[in-house]
Amino acid sequence: MTGCDIPLGTPEERMFKAAKHDYERNMLKLLDKGINPDITDSAGWTPLMWAAAKDNVDTLKLLHLRGGDINHRNKKGETALHVAARWSRLDTIEYLLSIGARPEALDRLGWPPLMWAAMQGRTDVVIALSQGGARMNFKDTNGNTALMMAANRGRTETVKAMLELGVNPLLTNKAGQTAADVARQSKYTELAGLIEQTIKKAPPRKTTGK
Repeated sequence: MTGCDIPLGTPEERMFKAAKHDYERNMLKLLDKGINPDITDSAGWTPLMWAAAKDNVDTLKLLHLRGGDINHRNKKGETALHVAARWSRLDTIEYLLSIGARPEALDRLGWPPLMWAAMQGRTDVVIALSQGGARMNFKDTNGNTALMMAANRGRTETVKAMLELGVNPLLTNKAGQTAADVARQSKYTELAGLIEQTIKKAPPRKTTGK
């Protein structure tokens, strides 16, 4: 949207308001006045990150074209792609990936966007990240995979999608658990059975790998 005038606040405050509300015209005026596109708020968020959080793709594109860092990290180590993945902003995710956002970037917990998307059952996001080059068999410091995180929360549709994408269900975490074990421990017995049935139908494969 083109937006309306935002007369209140400092230029920096108006920059964040424009990013949050998709006031593209106002953002252009502020950038033309020389406001840094990578200013940060108290949490380390840039206007580009706020545009990503709100799925304001047009404003995000403008910020990127004016030098906004798509891989900037906030104080939690999150990038715009992390934020968009957690909030299921699919259009933003696809755009960020198309311009070089790093799907392997890790936040302060050592998680890439894929882990959050899988845990929250954001199936479309998981698929988009896969298409964008995400490491689908990534393991965190405890050896847990995104498939395990989805299984732990009972995200059946996400688990199905990940298995169809070729994610390895035989990988184990540091406790020696597979995704099926994790599902069963969390009392998602049917989901555990679904994962095990997939293993039985699949050809033999290695239990390690990227």
